[in-house]
Amino acid sequence: MIYIFSQSGEHSAIVTLNRSRKMREILGVALDLACDGGLDNLTLHRLAGRMKRSVAAVYRYFPSREAVISELQRLIATHINLIANDAQARVATWASKQDDLNPGDRALAAILARTLAYGIYAEATPDELGMVTRYLSTPDKMLPERDATHVFEIVSDSLDDLTAAIAHAQTHKMLTPADPHDRAVMLWAALQGSIDVLRVVQRGGRSPHTNLTRHMIETLMVGWGADHATLTHLTKTIIDHDLARVERTTRDLLSDEDPLTDTDHENTARTGTEEKTP
Repeated sequence: MIYIFSQSGEHSAIVTLNRSRKMREILGVALDLACDGGLDNLTLHRLAGRMKRSVAAVYRYFPSREAVISELQRLIATHINLIANDAQARVATWASKQDDLNPGDRALAAILARTLAYGIYAEATPDELGMVTRYLSTPDKMLPERDATHVFEIVSDSLDDLTAAIAHAQTHKMLTPADPHDRAVMLWAALQGSIDVLRVVQRGGRSPHTNLTRHMIETLMVGWGADHATLTHLTKTIIDHDLARVERTTRDLLSDEDPLTDTDHENTARTGTEEKTP
């Protein structure tokens, strides 16, 4: 998959393609620097030094450090949404083959798929996740308003997809009526809060239950009217069948090649063609 930049400018098709390749190269090095020492470690001088280029060469593609950070955060947020979509699609394919699952169960499974994929990604790549969650929530404004808006556009896409899944479950009366967008925000806040707090607790030498985050999500959804036994069964099934696994990496978005996920392979088998994500 080729990542689409938020600020590509007005250029010819060939110039745009070449600029995009250079920008993806710069962003890949920026990701290395940020993962090594956080966004504080990311300066244009360090970036140019790592690439053995002049600072002026980096400025041709990114006008400021903030512009690099903005695109880096958009890149990670895009990746998070993709892996959540992958998990939801994988669960939907599995659920369609289960005669004992009703539409309501499938609706709950969609919510669980997205949250479980997020948790798996957070555990595997905490440094990447922190670049979006910690720096967007800090009181200090690290980005100009315009750059921050570009990042939140991608984050909003993830929230909108989760909102749709929650609304679908409410339509099937698996959850009590309420504003699905508010519930999506609550679910994301609970999930992220649990991830952050558990990291602090573990640093203090304590070892909480490994499934504590999953139990918290189930408890929250039970409070919204979901059946606890159904949630527990669906969560166990999704985990046992590895349906929320993360097959992509953030770096895949910076590659000219688009590694096929299992979902992509199924599409290829049905159509006889490989579908490229624009």
